[in-house]
Amino acid sequence: MKSLAALGLLPLLAACSIETKHGEVGIYQAPTSSAAAGAPALPSPDAPTFFLTMILRDFKKYDPSDPSTNPAFDNVNSEKSVVTERLGADQKPVYRKPTNALPTFGPDYFDQWYHDVPGTNVTVLFPLPIAIDAQGFYEYDSQTSGTPDVFQGVPRRAFFPIDDGSPYATAFGNQGNNHNFGFTGELHASFVAQAGDSLELRSDDDLYVFVDEALVLDLGGTHVASTNTLNLDDLGITLGERHALHFFYAERLGATGALAVRSSFELLSPR
Repeated sequence: MKSLAALGLLPLLAACSIETKHGEVGIYQAPTSSAAAGAPALPSPDAPTFFLTMILRDFKKYDPSDPSTNPAFDNVNSEKSVVTERLGADQKPVYRKPTNALPTFGPDYFDQWYHDVPGTNVTVLFPLPIAIDAQGFYEYDSQTSGTPDVFQGVPRRAFFPIDDGSPYATAFGNQGNNHNFGFTGELHASFVAQAGDSLELRSDDDLYVFVDEALVLDLGGTHVASTNTLNLDDLGITLGERHALHFFYAERLGATGALAVRSSFELLSPR
């Protein structure tokens, strides 16, 4: 696993990061040369102004003869709306049995998504580049900053951060595919909201978003890219105070991957 220091991503201030079992994570200045640092593609020569640390966990394709594999990855459409309304004590999503008719593989397999399980997943720290657009929004969009690709003859960019040949590739690799389609991601930040603030999100596949410890967006299940906008006025939070923001993402099945985050408020380091 590559350290952030090795990538040239140094903390802005000691207070702008937190210490985890994977090292220090938080908000980091953009390196002078993104190519030299092995960082992701940047939206423009002048952006981004910073990176947010995203914890990625790579999974192998499901193989019923291999108990180290997880059946939620590269298998069937499953696991829609399987988290409770509150984060657990470890600040991770908590499994609940869904009420829909899609397959579900239960809490033990779901818990592997966002916990380190040697032999089942491999953890990578990935610097997610955040740009400030012309309207003053803070934004990451894989359509502009993701991995170059061609899909059905059309050039595109998509969210494939740990492909073979990238600085963040793992020992599991693409497993015979043109991209690595089996991984999860978690991102922790904070913010101070004002009246009228909004948060727009797009994902393919799963995305669960929590403000403080409460679930505010459930895009669970394997699906095409889906976009939702949260108006912070509707969340019942106290404006002008600092709140925690938690994202939990998964790419599990299909031919593409997408992730976009666009906020009208500044994305700060975790509390």
